[in-house]
Amino acid sequence: MPEMIEARVIRLGAQGDGVIEGPKGPLHVPFALPGELVRVTPEGKSAVLDAVIEPSPGRVQPVCAVFGRCGGCQLQHLAPEAIAAFKREAIRTALAHRGFDDVEILPTKSLPPGERRRVKFAVLRVGKRIFFGFHERRAHRLVDIETCPAILPGLSRLIAPLRALAHRLAFEAATVTLLPGGTDLALDGAKIRLDLAAREALAEFSNTHDVARITVAGETVLERGAPNLSFGGTLVAPPPAGFLQPSAAGEAALVEAVLARLGEGHRRAIDLFAGCGTFSLPLAKLMPVIAYEGDAAAVAALGRGWRQGRGLKHVEATRRDLYRRPVEAVEFDAGDVVVIDPPREGAEAQVRTLADSPVRRIIAVSCSPASFARDARILAEAGFRLGPVLPVDQFAWSSHVELVSHFER
Repeated sequence: MPEMIEARVIRLGAQGDGVIEGPKGPLHVPFALPGELVRVTPEGKSAVLDAVIEPSPGRVQPVCAVFGRCGGCQLQHLAPEAIAAFKREAIRTALAHRGFDDVEILPTKSLPPGERRRVKFAVLRVGKRIFFGFHERRAHRLVDIETCPAILPGLSRLIAPLRALAHRLAFEAATVTLLPGGTDLALDGAKIRLDLAAREALAEFSNTHDVARITVAGETVLERGAPNLSFGGTLVAPPPAGFLQPSAAGEAALVEAVLARLGEGHRRAIDLFAGCGTFSLPLAKLMPVIAYEGDAAAVAALGRGWRQGRGLKHVEATRRDLYRRPVEAVEFDAGDVVVIDPPREGAEAQVRTLADSPVRRIIAVSCSPASFARDARILAEAGFRLGPVLPVDQFAWSSHVELVSHFER
């Protein structure tokens, strides 16, 4: 059995773990903070925190009773200003690894916690007992919860009713989205039986808790109203569990940052990985837009939203898998401004065609500093200059951060 050791925490790693020097190299210690003297038990390349002997001045009391077990949050023990600095430094480090040593990193735009508008709960059945909540950190065990301070109160209020519904319907996961147009509930599970009793239970749940739409295993089984939201003043009904920014405030911050980086003289906007219109529809107030997205339901939602909108330029919503078939260099025009917001893995293939295109301005949104830095290097080698980078923290208490920047040549 490994012996306990004492060490001073050097820094925070990319996932928010403290890093110490162990007998055989660096060890990552969850919930340890820089400058702290800690006692730990090594386990491979990580270590279990046994005691904080000398705490950091930046250590605060977590607000959640299950913090440390639940895998949803990593940084509730760190003061907000220190979290903002950590996320800014994470972006700086990722860019430095790709040779960007002098890029301006703006102060982090930190959004308040407790505003997540979507949550995915997991369900585990042990005998007659229902465990309802989130998985433990790096484990399959489920942490049973009664509330969650990271999500909107309206979502927390549905935890107990959903737990009760799980006794009547064998779902394994529940994705709940709280939108201005109504609550959207998507249930998944291989053992769900949509018999008459199940449909009656869902109808009762919808009526009691004012749920606008319920989807089971991808099939809409109940729709009392359209769970709409507004993108730049245009109403869109997103597909069940379709991609959305985690919070309304985060979405607004990203849209504002994108529009502020547009520049002048563009004839058309190209929105890559457009989703159901987060950026496309605000852009369409200013210029025509071609929006590319791989998910058919999102493309349909974007198209419907545009057709029903007012005062918008033309939006061409096109389904296209940008990983298998990126937009080619010849399909861009020198008068285009490109907005790109790829998934966490980035968009290397698409960025390479952009590098060869006549486009002169690209606005990039990313939720991964590492993949952003990789893609930025490709553009830099093609003559693009990277502008100031804005960190946007809408993932309160987690190690994740989004960013917005632009490239020009």
